[in-house]
Amino acid sequence: MLKLAFHLLALVACPFAATLADEPPRINGFIVAGHAWSWGRGTVFEAIDASKAAGCHALEVFLMGQKLSAETGDMVLDETMPDEALQKLKAKSTASGVKIINAYIGQKQWARIAQDEAQLRRFFEMGRRLGVTGFTGEPAESQWDLVEKLVKEFDVTFSIHNHAKGFEAEYFGGPYPYWDPAQTAAKLQAQKRDARLGLCLDTGHAARSGLDVTAVAKACAGRIISAHLKDVARVKLHDVRYGTGMVDVAAVLAELRRQQIPGHIALEYEQFDSPTFAEDIRSLVDFIRIQPTP
Repeated sequence: MLKLAFHLLALVACPFAATLADEPPRINGFIVAGHAWSWGRGTVFEAIDASKAAGCHALEVFLMGQKLSAETGDMVLDETMPDEALQKLKAKSTASGVKIINAYIGQKQWARIAQDEAQLRRFFEMGRRLGVTGFTGEPAESQWDLVEKLVKEFDVTFSIHNHAKGFEAEYFGGPYPYWDPAQTAAKLQAQKRDARLGLCLDTGHAARSGLDVTAVAKACAGRIISAHLKDVARVKLHDVRYGTGMVDVAAVLAELRRQQIPGHIALEYEQFDSPTFAEDIRSLVDFIRIQPTP
């Protein structure tokens, strides 16, 4: 009952939960986005093209130094990118029919930001110019106040991402805190954080942490904004096509549908050396497309 009440409160209090007029076309009810990290060895422009080829109309980018395009040389996508380059990116996105909807802020960036609001503000201002509706990342809990302040000011979402248990980053000042998303959700709820500050459920890392991913999704109801949807091999724990590994992806999708998550599902596929990489990504979209609807 508490989870349901919180979920209803989140939907009422959150303007982002409403369908946006300019949101990308949905696939079987979900906003399905490529993730630039999947094509991180290439450029952002190449990630846009690859997302389109896979059947996606949206893209999550990462602000950690990916080169923009072959034509722009060493120019990288981060919070310092000049407006001229950003306009080229927006033009490419529009021409391709692939909307950039979310941006990931990495661990090195959080260590640099610390408690400096001006540093974090640069990311939010860049995101506003780019037109994203949210950010993803792993700020330390001591940075939540700062993040929440800008979430409210810029009226965007922020999704706290989970890596696997044992992940290391010095700025946390101790053991990795986000490996169990249910614990993070409970803290957000206990602290009565703005509903736009929630979770990005990484199903692959949750599985690698030994968690029952479907149970975790249910425990986090009302706080999941988006997902990095992965299936994981049973032995080597690398990413595999949906339905072939240890994650019950169909059940997770059914739960995310039940919750009516307001954000996107990102196809972050880290089996970079797969000889069938492009086909693998397309199979993920196809899997989502054929899932039954109520």
